Amino acid sequence: MKDWFPLTSYDFYSYLACGMVFLIGLDYCYTSGQLLRHDWTVFQGTIAIALAYIVGQIIAIPASMIFEHWLVRNILRPPAVVMLSEQQSRIEHFIEKFLIGRHYSPLPKNVIHRIYNRAQEETNLSHTELQADVYEVIAPALVNARNSQETTKRIDFFRNQYSFSRNVSFSSLLVFFFLCDSSFRLSGKVEVNAILFSIFVCIGMFVRFLKFYSSTSAEVLRSYAKQHKL
Repeated sequence: MKDWFPLTSYDFYSYLACGMVFLIGLDYCYTSGQLLRHDWTVFQGTIAIALAYIVGQIIAIPASMIFEHWLVRNILRPPAVVMLSEQQSRIEHFIEKFLIGRHYSPLPKNVIHRIYNRAQEETNLSHTELQADVYEVIAPALVNARNSQETTKRIDFFRNQYSFSRNVSFSSLLVFFFLCDSSFRLSGKVEVNAILFSIFVCIGMFVRFLKFYSSTSAEVLRSYAKQHKL
């Protein structure tokens, strides 16, 4: 963001946008679209933006816990774990080939070998211990990546994108539930198009989250392997 802009890129992508999606969806379902009126004053607009930012901060908590830390780390496998594995499952192959395009499959064996060798040197852990807890590899790899300005820029870009995608996906999921509740419990009129659109955005942005999350992990691990001298 420009120096004069009061929010950082991370703030704008990760919090403000998803907060707006949530508030507009809530407003559409329960208050007849008051937020979509055209007669905003500067003060009202400022309050709305501040509220969206605050709500976005709050939404980021369950979005991270449910999508990133539960769904990706328990139901699926984190991209870094997949990259350091010996093989790829069918669902991982499908995700990489048909949804995100790349970075959700094992790295070449020689690259994995360099990564583990360097991690052993820096952590004093055995190869078996590192394999048992891949995050012991990721931690020093991330520290290493931050030592390069160019790598840091790429990581920050991917982080902004995957945080934005994750949070908007979760906001859209909440809007989906609002629409279902509003349709079946309050209005009696099923908002089919709105419901389908909200779930489409939720799934689409979750796929984008996986893509940029995988790109972040790939950048960190490849940088770690690249700088290791055999």
